[in-house]
Amino acid sequence: MLLDLIDLSKVRRTIIYGFFLALVFILQDLIVFHVPLLGVRPMLIPAAVTAIGLFEGGVWGGALGLAAGYFADRDCANYVVLYTVLLPTVGFFAGVLGKYMLHKGFVSFLVLTLLTLAVITFCQMFRFLFLTGEDARQFLALYLDGPRSWPVLRTGLIQVGWSLIWSVPLYFPCKFISARPLGR
Repeated sequence: MLLDLIDLSKVRRTIIYGFFLALVFILQDLIVFHVPLLGVRPMLIPAAVTAIGLFEGGVWGGALGLAAGYFADRDCANYVVLYTVLLPTVGFFAGVLGKYMLHKGFVSFLVLTLLTLAVITFCQMFRFLFLTGEDARQFLALYLDGPRSWPVLRTGLIQVGWSLIWSVPLYFPCKFISARPLGR
């Protein structure tokens, strides 16, 4: 009687996506972490959450993004709640855009992943760009006239590009999982 109330296909899909995210965490920490480009290491978790949100919808993207964000914050000691806040938001909006505005294709995935990585990289760089002990006018003068912020911006651009390249293979497993009927 209780099993009649539970949709087992959604439970199976959640377990499969949980294993997928665990595999992405392992891939990111054990393999990709050791392949830096100019000292910058790529991020794969935001792309995985974007793909899940794109193919499964906003609720799935938000819920699995919350779980992934929690574990990403536990994995990264520099940020307390950055990923816990951003990844559910990313997953939800990717799902909404995928449902109402975008085609669920490879180009849409790349564009959403690019935007996701840019937002997350900007949030990571925020304290280095804006919280330097100077007021806004001095910052704008340095930003527009001086080279002080360029190393931070250059590192951010490298991180976005390098992460986008590594994110391409994540599209295909999510597309396969979402297209697969898991029965009742």
